[in-house]
Amino acid sequence: MSGGIFRWTAPLFARTDRRWDEDSVDVFAQTLAPYLPEQGRLLDLGGGTGALAGHLARTVPCAVTVVDASPNMLRYADGLPGVEAIVGDAAALPFPDDNFDAALICDAFHHFRRRDEAVREMARVVRPGGGVVIAELDAEALSIRFIALAERLLGEPAGFVTPAGMEGLMAAAGVRGRSRPQNRVSYIFAGEVGSGRPPDPGDQGDELP
Repeated sequence: MSGGIFRWTAPLFARTDRRWDEDSVDVFAQTLAPYLPEQGRLLDLGGGTGALAGHLARTVPCAVTVVDASPNMLRYADGLPGVEAIVGDAAALPFPDDNFDAALICDAFHHFRRRDEAVREMARVVRPGGGVVIAELDAEALSIRFIALAERLLGEPAGFVTPAGMEGLMAAAGVRGRSRPQNRVSYIFAGEVGSGRPPDPGDQGDELP
């Protein structure tokens, strides 16, 4: 996961995260509802200041673990009721298999430098039958192309993908679902982790085919 830009923008994100009103929080709560039982465990990957996590912890309610590469961002999440804040890498999550009922990534997927590994890790730590919900900007939108250029100039990977591209990435990790439009430039992917998740390539050893 990248994060250099967040060393100096964390206070700005903390202020803008006040955008989460009841309606916008309900969109995520309802999308997660088929997978996340009351008092279930939710992973908020790249959750930054924990603003959305705090709202979901109260609304669902559930226990939310926010993992982010930026300690500066996470200091705002630390101490929020129902929220655990952990500094970590999306491509190497410090959790056992099947640890969560669902995982959420909101406006953070394009910051992941090792996104294929991050997707496999997310599928690994969410139980079979659990859910993965990703809100992301659409790479095909013209305005997002300018955002991607600006982020790359700041050293960010800007790995925006299309809705169909997201479905393909997730299916390759054993998470099958669909993307739906959120607004003119963004979408929400919602999928279920299958019982036949592909094994991690690093665990193949020297076995013969």
